[in-house]
Amino acid sequence: MDFSKIELFLLDMDGTIYLDNDLFDGSIDFINAIIAAKKKYVFMTNNSSKSKKAYLDKLNHLNIPCQEDNLFTSGMAMGEFLKANHPHKTVYFLGTKSLEEELKCYDVVFVEENPDIVVVGYDRELTYQKLEKACQFLDDGAIFLATNCDLVCPIANHRYVPDCGSICHMLSVATKKTPTYIGKPSPYMITLLAEKMNVKNENIAVIGDRIYTDILAGYHAKAMTICVLSGESTQKTIDESPIKPDYIVNSVKDLIQFIK
Repeated sequence: MDFSKIELFLLDMDGTIYLDNDLFDGSIDFINAIIAAKKKYVFMTNNSSKSKKAYLDKLNHLNIPCQEDNLFTSGMAMGEFLKANHPHKTVYFLGTKSLEEELKCYDVVFVEENPDIVVVGYDRELTYQKLEKACQFLDDGAIFLATNCDLVCPIANHRYVPDCGSICHMLSVATKKTPTYIGKPSPYMITLLAEKMNVKNENIAVIGDRIYTDILAGYHAKAMTICVLSGESTQKTIDESPIKPDYIVNSVKDLIQFIK
């Protein structure tokens, strides 16, 4: 594994650096190795339930070196997308209060009736009333956008809970409408970061635990892809997937030797 041409590491978090609140062995040493090699890194997560500030607080609490420039969420990408493509359009929102505050930083206008757009995130505060209203607005012709297509989110004890993709699946079944997903596996987040950090896609390594989001996003962006087996994917998952990562390792700890 040759990282000599890699200038930017894009790192998933849940299942890659930590699981819930449990830090994986070697994660901090891995980040410190990237820093020592004078390379750039960004935590690029599909989990849209928390704001940038909430993630910064969590990472700093876990003693993981991270500043604002080292973090990019699918919620932030949604904000960038709305600002660039749908300025001044109104939004009905299914998501957490934390993500709502994040989107307000991008001048998103939220309404409870007659929205131009329905935006869905990983809503850990979901109610049936929200689902009913979203269905009504989608039936009335609102644009359907979602932060990420992840069906489940990993939590402690090898368990999973429904993520944004599962919420969207309910809405799609009810309305026959399909959302445009802004987060991984779309290459949109990678493209934005490459432009902002002035790095070519071929000089980027995407590291994550999911074939259908992390690895597929890197594949679409023509970046190096590395799948870790510390989260959702297993060797069997990878063997059965038509999309293969460039490399497979047990955890990010196995990558330290190649950075040094």
